[in-house]
Amino acid sequence: MNIYLDIDGVLLINETHTAPYADELIQRALEICPDNVYWLTTHDWNGENNIEETFAPYLKPETAKLLHKIKSTKWKELKTDGIDFSKKFLWLDDDLWPEELLALEKHNATDNFIMIDLKKDPEQLKKITELI
Repeated sequence: MNIYLDIDGVLLINETHTAPYADELIQRALEICPDNVYWLTTHDWNGENNIEETFAPYLKPETAKLLHKIKSTKWKELKTDGIDFSKKFLWLDDDLWPEELLALEKHNATDNFIMIDLKKDPEQLKKITELI
């Protein structure tokens, strides 16, 4: 299974604070899918991964040293362009554009998307970590 992760609003609650259980989610994702965890974020939208420099300082050191294992994706306007629909996947994001929803529907994959709303449920990442 591929796991696609957004950063802003999912793993970071603002520019300087990680979301509750972000470290645990990253560690668990890499534990169960060590070769199939991908960034699907504006911080890495064209395969140019600068996440370690920008995101690592906010994580626990043991999590930060794992970031190099998360792969880049290439997409232009729609994040769904970076998803491999031929494989089972899970996508965590706090935003879904109508065109991205259409792409998910076209591939019968709407259940693979998890809308993250940390204001509504601050422990949402903990629940996801326990499910995967």
